[in-house]
Amino acid sequence: MYHMFKQIILSAALSMSILTAFAQDEFDALRYSQTYIQGTARSVALGGASGSMGGDFSSLSVNPAGIGIYRSSEFMFTPTLAIVSNKSKYLNSEVSSSATKFNVGNAGIVVTTNYQQKNNKPKHWRTFSFGFGMNRSATFKNEYKYSGNNYQNSITEKYADDFNHLGGINEYAFSRVNYQALAAYQTYLIDRGLGNDSMKAVSYVPFTDGIQQTKIVNEKGGMSEYVVSIGGNYNDKLLLGATLGIIGVKYERITQYNEIDISGDLNNDFKYMNVREQLNTEGTGINLKIGAIYKVNQNFRLGMALHSPTQIALSDVSSISMESHTDSLFLQQDPFANPIKNYYQDSALVFNYSMRTPFKAVFSGCYLFGKLGLITADVEYVNYGSMRYNYGIEYKDDSRFINSMIRQSFQNTLNIRLGAEAKFDKLSLRAGYAHLGSAYQSTTLQNARSIISLGMGYRGKYWYLDAVFLYGMQSRNEYPYVLDRNDANVSSANINMHAATSALTLGIKF
Repeated sequence: MYHMFKQIILSAALSMSILTAFAQDEFDALRYSQTYIQGTARSVALGGASGSMGGDFSSLSVNPAGIGIYRSSEFMFTPTLAIVSNKSKYLNSEVSSSATKFNVGNAGIVVTTNYQQKNNKPKHWRTFSFGFGMNRSATFKNEYKYSGNNYQNSITEKYADDFNHLGGINEYAFSRVNYQALAAYQTYLIDRGLGNDSMKAVSYVPFTDGIQQTKIVNEKGGMSEYVVSIGGNYNDKLLLGATLGIIGVKYERITQYNEIDISGDLNNDFKYMNVREQLNTEGTGINLKIGAIYKVNQNFRLGMALHSPTQIALSDVSSISMESHTDSLFLQQDPFANPIKNYYQDSALVFNYSMRTPFKAVFSGCYLFGKLGLITADVEYVNYGSMRYNYGIEYKDDSRFINSMIRQSFQNTLNIRLGAEAKFDKLSLRAGYAHLGSAYQSTTLQNARSIISLGMGYRGKYWYLDAVFLYGMQSRNEYPYVLDRNDANVSSANINMHAATSALTLGIKF
């Protein structure tokens, strides 16, 4: 499975090596296409299964027909606190890390008009509602780290491969290769080989002596959907709604990677190297959602919603720096030479592009036990293979190539969300479960996530208060790099993430 994954990555690397920008690749596209269970505390407590339940502001981002269930106007606000912990295993070594994030999961207002009876006959359109606000669709805050001792390969071999994809170390490659490979050359980690390899780039890091490799990733930011929704109730049987969604994206990532010589040999021309990469991405997108809920009878509801792809305009600002210590390499010529060499990117690089997220369809059902409670379920279909990049006319061949990689790497998947609510007069107890299917075709790169939630709420005449605790788990594999040579045997890091989120929603009816 690694070799199939490797071929996909190598093909993409060959195409993308002409781009010195940090253009997002096929795996980064997933970041802006996957949405998670966030929003009001009630919706989160029910596993996010609000597609046919309605009467909750989160439903405007799931099935906008839910706005037709409102009978009064209301305002709501949801602060959240998330704690993410990761335990990583790489080359038989385990490392733990954690991060905490406070944000706003939801804020909005719904204004409802109830139409009066005329000549003692109710109007066909019983209510009409307008909603405006924000539902947070993803939080990117995360910190993880993995480290281990490697005797088989080095990331500097990847930098040599990047040069060799362009014919080796030559003037053409210098003008086209990515900044990481250029930095490795400038800091004497790679150079031309000897003999038959004199035109090729090779690594001069003595990894067979043993090197300690460490990667640290710090991410933050998120995605929020600002919604403008309209909907109504026709004859207390059919609820219809539509939402115009404006997506705001902000993502920041700092990646630090280092290799340290653990051999104890002071004359092997290598002591350590480290590279620091920083990426800031901002963007704005737009989408449309339409939905319907049909009341089969007083207790049973069925819902369906269609989500158009989101078209997002993105801008990357990126930079790197690299430092190496080459032991006695320079001291042999000059005892007073500095063995430390540094490379700094001359200026931050800006790259503008756009992407399209997948189409989604949501099918849902809800059964109400009168005033005693309800059970609700959503099934969401997503075709991640339909994600698309557009890097602009200048890089249209690269756009075409990376989009073919997306088709090969990702698949259709189902997200299943379940929830139950028990009512005791003004008090409610809730529980939910969600399984978010893996977007990857590869069994090695599975990223399925399971989430459980528990919550409670109080409903007064003019106000309500809901609370929830959410716990999510995900296990995934990450390769620190991929090499050309077939015997490289690059190990993957297994990263187990556990995320705990608490949220509180205060709503005021008017």
